[in-house]
Amino acid sequence: MKVEILGSSGCSTCESLKHDVERIVEEMGKEDEIDVVKVEDPARFASYGVMSTPALVADGEVEFKGTVPSSQEIREVLS
Repeated sequence: MKVEILGSSGCSTCESLKHDVERIVEEMGKEDEIDVVKVEDPARFASYGVMSTPALVADGEVEFKGTVPSSQEIREVLS
């Protein structure tokens, strides 16, 4: 699974979401199965129809945008 965290450089909320996702991937023992990347290109945001960040995209599907999901919500997406 590929997980993209959409957010601009210097966005503390976006960085926080990335760290949360990485922590949960590690807790789930899925480091070999889930690739987490940060995307900072506004054109890429627009390609997903995302106008407010942070956003979490899993395998090309926007799961959350403009909000930081709870740990439980992240786990559900990653399961």
